[in-house]
Amino acid sequence: MKNIYKNPVACFMALGVLLIASCQKVEYRARYEGNTISDVYATYEGRGRDRVFEGRISNDTVYLDIDYYYPIDSDNEMDISKVLIRATVPSDAMVSPSLSDFWDLRTPKPLTVTSGSGVVKNYVVVANKAGNTVVSNAVLNYTDEGGNAQEVQAIIIGDRINFSVVPGTILNNAKLSYTINKHSSGSIANGGAVDLSSPKPFVVSSVGNAQRKYTLQLVQAVKLAKGIRPGSAKVLFAKRLKGDLGIMVDDVTGGIAATGKYVVLNTRNQNSVYINALTGEKVGEIDLGAIKGNLKNFYTTADDGGNIFVCNLAPNDGAVFNIWKLSSVTGTPQPFIQWNTGGRGFGRKFSVIGDVNKDAIITAPVVGVLSSSFARWRVVNGALVSQTPEMVTMTDYSWSNNNIDMIHTSPTNVASDYFAAGYSNNRLVKVSGSTNAIMSSLAQLPTNFIANAVDYIEFNNAKFVAYNHVNSFSWGSADQVFLIDTEGGFSGDPSANTTPGLVWAPEKGKYGPSGAGGNVNGNATGDVAMTLSENGYYMYLYFMFTNGYVVGVQFDCVDIK
Repeated sequence: MKNIYKNPVACFMALGVLLIASCQKVEYRARYEGNTISDVYATYEGRGRDRVFEGRISNDTVYLDIDYYYPIDSDNEMDISKVLIRATVPSDAMVSPSLSDFWDLRTPKPLTVTSGSGVVKNYVVVANKAGNTVVSNAVLNYTDEGGNAQEVQAIIIGDRINFSVVPGTILNNAKLSYTINKHSSGSIANGGAVDLSSPKPFVVSSVGNAQRKYTLQLVQAVKLAKGIRPGSAKVLFAKRLKGDLGIMVDDVTGGIAATGKYVVLNTRNQNSVYINALTGEKVGEIDLGAIKGNLKNFYTTADDGGNIFVCNLAPNDGAVFNIWKLSSVTGTPQPFIQWNTGGRGFGRKFSVIGDVNKDAIITAPVVGVLSSSFARWRVVNGALVSQTPEMVTMTDYSWSNNNIDMIHTSPTNVASDYFAAGYSNNRLVKVSGSTNAIMSSLAQLPTNFIANAVDYIEFNNAKFVAYNHVNSFSWGSADQVFLIDTEGGFSGDPSANTTPGLVWAPEKGKYGPSGAGGNVNGNATGDVAMTLSENGYYMYLYFMFTNGYVVGVQFDCVDIK
């Protein structure tokens, strides 16, 4: 046998340590008396970690608000006989029955929370299965005193549906149109006559005895001195490219054009689908004729005048980089720019600031190689100055893997500042138009994902920029768009909510392929676009993730007391 302790003194000391340790008194931690639920929600099989249905607690009753159909715009009725409950209780408390099992909530069920010290609190869990009663959009149509057709978009705040009009406006033949869940109904016929000389009640009813009361009312149209009304962001629609709009081919819907009345989605080698800009409903398709092709109608965008532009991918589609123009969704593509690139790559993205029937600046970045350069064209008084662009090189900023976008802030001044966002730099930068050097920058977004689309707009005396962050993998979380007030604090990381000027961003991943149940966006493509209403009271942000959703978000500047 091996002699472990050759030194008897060392052996005696080790034995002493063991004896002391064995005689040391155990300290017991006091048990908590807490036995209340501080947070609760519900989900279902396959979505165990997701907060799908909200819960609320009143006295000793836990109410779980479960949508009658889920997703709410589907015909999939929720089965409340197999509900998963998630609750937050004190660390040493016990819950019975177990929250690891499915709950049958077709009838109320008892739930007990026992504190670590043994104090018992009894709850009753009730599932409130009801249809959706949200009014997501409303429009008041009327004819003015001159017989002209007019419409006013609603500003919905809580249970108030407000229509902002100038004092003294004559509302002849006023009719109310609204958007609610397809399983719900309104107390006023959709498109029916309405008299808003005084506030009127409006009730939305749905399955499961759901009912919500609203008030329709006119409010005085007064703008804020500057910027967007806080809290005015409203998602008007979120449409799945495949499931809702019928775009069945994956991976090649890469650009959007927001014209004001419509949003156009470009899918390579397909006619472009266009949707209602307020509801997201498909209206029709644009016949692209001879410019339809896998490398021909590669990307699309629009100018501030509602003109639509489509480009090819050069040099893959030949040496000439083409941009075609359509004056409307029913127009025919006409050549606008034809330029031999000399073998350089163009066509993954391009941007237009201004109206090409007046003044505009068009920018198209070099792609296919590591680059810091882009092409720039000018339109003055409705005429393209030259088919051959000016080549511009940025300092201290480059991009690779075809992912870059930039846009100027003025339609008339090539020395105006511009914004750019590209991979793998993944920073949104503001660049001096006179020196092409970076003036300011947001923090770098996580580089596992890709920033490659940007747009700029001015609204109610304020300046806004939006850009994206795309997930091209089956893992991780991105697929976000960030709306930034450029004068509200241009610093920090908007994905971590540390940018002072951040106005709005969706939940990570909600509108990407994973949220839509689509295939992975292997090309890492997506787009952003912004427009204004004709009356200047509304701004619209549109964005799209390939294989995911196209989304429309409304903001306003109305000063509602």
